[in-house]
Amino acid sequence: MIGISPATWGRADAAEPFVTRYGLTFVNLWDGTNAAYRHYGSPYTSEFWLLDRSGDRVGDRAVSFSTSRAQRMLSTLE
Repeated sequence: MIGISPATWGRADAAEPFVTRYGLTFVNLWDGTNAAYRHYGSPYTSEFWLLDRSGDRVGDRAVSFSTSRAQRMLSTLE
């Protein structure tokens, strides 16, 4: 699992308060060129994407962040 922060947030560490607030331990990347946004066509709201090994989106949900929701989504892959 990775987090992606958009270039529109202005700087690479802009998501740090969010990561700290929720105690996230997975990698959070800064999309400095908005390449992920353009590729997946997402408006960078709180959203989960499930990607296959090829990087194709196989599932998504636009939701407020919740670790329990993330765990439930990931459990469907098992």
